[in-house]
Amino acid sequence: MPSDPSRTLVVVSHTHWDREWYLPFEAFRARLVRMMDALLDLLERDPEYRHFVLDGQTVPLDDYLEIRPERRADIERLVRDGRLLAGPGYVLPDEFLIGGESHIRNLMTGIRSARAYGRAMMVGYAPDAFGHIAHLPAILRGFGIDSVLIWRGVGAEATTSEFRWAAPDGSEVLAVHLTHSYGLLPALPQDPETLRGVLSNIRGMLEPFATTRYVLVPNGTDHLPAHTGLAAFIQHANELLEDAEMVQGDYPSYIENVRRELSENIDSLPRLEGEFRSSQRSNVLAGVLSTRIWLKQRYQQCEDLLARYAEPLSAWRYLLEQGTRETSVPAHPEVSKDRAVQNTPSENDTASTRGLLRHGWRLLLQNAPHDSVTGCSVDAVYDDVGARFNRCEQIAESVIYDALRYIADHASRPGEQSVVVFNPENGPRTDFCTVRLPVEDGKWPAKLVAEDGSEAALQVIERGGHSPLDRRERVVFGFVARDVPKFGYRTFRVEASDPDVGAHHDAPLRLAVETGFFRVTADLTDDTLTIADNRTGAVYRGLNHFIDDGERGDEYTYDAPKRDEAVDLPFAPPDVRVLEKGPARHTLEVRLTYPLPKGLTKDRKGRSEELVGCEVVSRVSLYPGVARIDIETEVDNRAKDHRLRVHFPTGIRAARSHAEQHFGVVSRPVGVPDHDDTWFETPVATYPQKAFVDISDGERGFMLANRGLPEYEAIEEADGTITIALTLLRSVEWLSRDDLSTRRGHAGPGMHTPGAQMQGRWKFNYSIIPHEGGWESAYSDAHRFVRPLRAVRTSRGDGTLPPSGSLVEIEPPEVILSALKLAEDGDGVVARVYNIAAGPLEARLGLRLPFERVERMDLNEENANPVESEDGAVRFQLKPNEIATLKFC
Repeated sequence: MPSDPSRTLVVVSHTHWDREWYLPFEAFRARLVRMMDALLDLLERDPEYRHFVLDGQTVPLDDYLEIRPERRADIERLVRDGRLLAGPGYVLPDEFLIGGESHIRNLMTGIRSARAYGRAMMVGYAPDAFGHIAHLPAILRGFGIDSVLIWRGVGAEATTSEFRWAAPDGSEVLAVHLTHSYGLLPALPQDPETLRGVLSNIRGMLEPFATTRYVLVPNGTDHLPAHTGLAAFIQHANELLEDAEMVQGDYPSYIENVRRELSENIDSLPRLEGEFRSSQRSNVLAGVLSTRIWLKQRYQQCEDLLARYAEPLSAWRYLLEQGTRETSVPAHPEVSKDRAVQNTPSENDTASTRGLLRHGWRLLLQNAPHDSVTGCSVDAVYDDVGARFNRCEQIAESVIYDALRYIADHASRPGEQSVVVFNPENGPRTDFCTVRLPVEDGKWPAKLVAEDGSEAALQVIERGGHSPLDRRERVVFGFVARDVPKFGYRTFRVEASDPDVGAHHDAPLRLAVETGFFRVTADLTDDTLTIADNRTGAVYRGLNHFIDDGERGDEYTYDAPKRDEAVDLPFAPPDVRVLEKGPARHTLEVRLTYPLPKGLTKDRKGRSEELVGCEVVSRVSLYPGVARIDIETEVDNRAKDHRLRVHFPTGIRAARSHAEQHFGVVSRPVGVPDHDDTWFETPVATYPQKAFVDISDGERGFMLANRGLPEYEAIEEADGTITIALTLLRSVEWLSRDDLSTRRGHAGPGMHTPGAQMQGRWKFNYSIIPHEGGWESAYSDAHRFVRPLRAVRTSRGDGTLPPSGSLVEIEPPEVILSALKLAEDGDGVVARVYNIAAGPLEARLGLRLPFERVERMDLNEENANPVESEDGAVRFQLKPNEIATLKFC
């Protein structure tokens, strides 16, 4: 080793620990326990083994200590001393398939967990995510993290291993690109000639990208234990290096050294913006967007249950209870003071609710890793994943029910049967809602009456339910709740009628349904829908067109058979009928059966000649006063090795699509990126979305919203117009294969995964939103589709709350609520918002219940700064897609 080396090779020892993948969780935990036992012993006996990075997450420590709780003190000492590095994440998530709040809670949980062990590694770490979201730099900076290590998705635009990466709001982090993955040095050869070749290879690959004398050499890979011979390896390497040195380090010290050497010149580093999804230099494995798509549906459902229903309602209940303590909530004038102070709150209730919600989030986040929610694991893994979703949903629904009933009991009048409707979105909002009501003494609930005398007719949706404690029939009714306040509630009185009034009757057989906004007609010749927009006169034809093509890929990657045959017509003309035509909902049912090839041919180059019938049923619903066409499609999947998509010709010419992502909207070009044969993976034109994708020419647009269906493609037709293809199913049978035409070699173990064929019946929900202008004029409708109104019945009202109200006031509408929750520490309520618009704006955020002070905080609910309030609200500036967190105390 020279006395003044020109390069310093920094070896960072780590393991990449997939909690579940080609083995289920408990099988991998058994390996984790053995790995951790050996690691702790190594760190104890060898002081020259200075650092080990535990994959940027803390859940492995939790999993280990459930089995070996007696080792906690050892772990805490090693973490405090900086020899065992944990965090900042709780898990290593897939970035695109979880929501913005999941990203925030992952870091919040991970940092707090790592601090409990001693301290957190405050370096962003995403070494194996399948691409990187545009808003990650802003999320990291919100936790005080100014650097991140990334790999997949970075293309030729990155010419250096270090660069500045900017989010849409301008937040920057120092990005360290792992140009050749996190597993560059998985083994430590001792033979001098082999070692000389390894060193030459490493330097040849890494040094051309280096911006300083420091070169990062990750030592580890998937589930690899610590190398006991690292010190000897480094010594032997230094004996061979002539103009460089090798040292053991960690990620924080590497970042510190790079920053120190660059010093004031750090602004000279290249500045890159936006998301990374290029497959030029690494596999991004884009097929995971649609693998086992039920996972994506359940994840979004559970995240919304926690973040947009359970937490806001719990916060509201907490504030109302605080008001009850302080006698600050005015009672209805007809209610006595004694009755107004009933249900005195308990501090234990708040603590219990906070604990339940934290547990729910942990369960959900355990499904977020890039081998879990993505669907690219063995079948046994998804027994565990499904169980976690179920437990998370049970917790959320229990919290929602308790909080909503509490609010409803205070918002309804004594002696009346009432329905209280909760709106988790901006407003005032008019939308369809359902509620389960009992039929008493042969009297049918016929309508709901609001406080101003306005009425909502009830329509029977489902009959036959009974409570185990009450034999009265409980009927699900639908109604259109009008003008429900933003982030608030509205109370309706139930009025009954004579028997059978409002009961469900079959509608006459017709081919169309119509409300004031739209007319929807089924086309018997090609199984599609035609929508006439009565507001503008625009007509959209060929919608909801199902096209099924072959799939010979694996859980990671789509690969069409060489002899592919698309199926786009059913066996016979569709069976069409008007299923409902009531005061609240009109529903057109279109029932089809498609002749799909049973699977692939034996050589996997074509689709089999044997056909199976797969029934597809779409129920298309319109509601008075609601500017959407909602569709529920049920598929009986009896075929294998295929991809089923539903197409929507927009009739609009556009060069780009706009899709919602975590804290804003991303614009993407139409079509497959230019590429050549040197790319690691053939690029695709399918992309991820959150609530919607939109095609617009500036004058009119076509938005397609979805619930948990993240994969779309914008296809340019021969006439230049754009068709949106939404993926419903992608059926495969292998975790990984090495014979794909779209990817080099395996992406994982070549294991059999028949569960990924998704045989059986599945439901999918999406909504068509025609509009004028760009996406900015319609995104609120998409958010309302994704997060429906919720209603609860009560007959225990005390009238201590007004019949309608809002918890928060947020203006303008471009300011989107991300979270409304109990504060993590101490008293108070936290509201988090972001600016979905492409330009800056002034936001106004107010709480409708008394508070003493407001503080603006970081995403970890720390580093509070007081904010002046006026008339119960605060005003502040927001950059495009900027996130703001405020605490009301």
